[in-house]
Amino acid sequence: MKHPQLRYSLRQLRYFVTTAETLSFTAAAKELHISQPSISTALAELEANFDVQLFIRHHASGLSLTQAGQEMLGKARALLKNAQELQEAAHDIDTGVSGSIALGCLSSLAPPLLPTLISRFMKFHPNISFRTEEAPQDEMLRGLHDGSLDLALTYDIDLAGDIDFLPLLTLPPYVILPKNHPLTRKRAVSLTNLRYVPYVMLDLPHSREYFLKLFDALGERPIPIFQSAQPEVVRGVVANGLGYSILNFPLKSTRTVDGEEFVVRRFSDKVAATTLGIAQSAGIKPRRVVRLFAEFCRKYIQAQYAQR
Repeated sequence: MKHPQLRYSLRQLRYFVTTAETLSFTAAAKELHISQPSISTALAELEANFDVQLFIRHHASGLSLTQAGQEMLGKARALLKNAQELQEAAHDIDTGVSGSIALGCLSSLAPPLLPTLISRFMKFHPNISFRTEEAPQDEMLRGLHDGSLDLALTYDIDLAGDIDFLPLLTLPPYVILPKNHPLTRKRAVSLTNLRYVPYVMLDLPHSREYFLKLFDALGERPIPIFQSAQPEVVRGVVANGLGYSILNFPLKSTRTVDGEEFVVRRFSDKVAATTLGIAQSAGIKPRRVVRLFAEFCRKYIQAQYAQR
């Protein structure tokens, strides 16, 4: 069977991806350690071979991607990753698994998850390197769509149909209270119990709305007296006696960085839980090293937290 001859090279695709990420011939040339005319020539040849314009060249303000260029960018990244995997597979025959992983993690989940997962995985696979991005949900989904992220640890919130999601844990919300608050005498706290207690809010996209929605059954959402995008700050404010908060990821310590303590109580009401899992682009086949890490995350997270 005769295969059609490819009209592009991996070198041209690498130039295209780097230029698309920097939107500058000069910056791309510097990053790739080649001359600017070499990049310009290679990309002009690529556009001619594809018979499609990838960039709009602005005389005074650099470059911008055309719609075709935006669509090609994710496919080019995926192809380069597959080519890298082929090279790594040949290397692995003698040396074991190697390569790099672009890992996204919801910013509130990063402190308890990333250090342990990465360090333990690298003990088994020391030739693996990581590039991590701790970000809100919207930014991670963009990274999965455009191929700049291989996978992301996040919740099942606002996921489009082109995202594959592997559920790992169901996480019901819980209340944290100052150590000496009267409600700590209860084994479980109702939403009604919290009506007149000052609310300290974890102010992150999606999380913010999710926690407030819990109160819709009462017909009135709490107005926070304090809010922060940092979970540790929220826990610290609660531990220092200013009010209660609601979280959902399991905690291994109830002591804050300033030495204060808080108390955890479950809800007595039936409240909606969220699901923690691994998100990946449905349109990009994961490389072997990514599949290995995803399976490691599944086993480790479920073993550590499923029974809590």
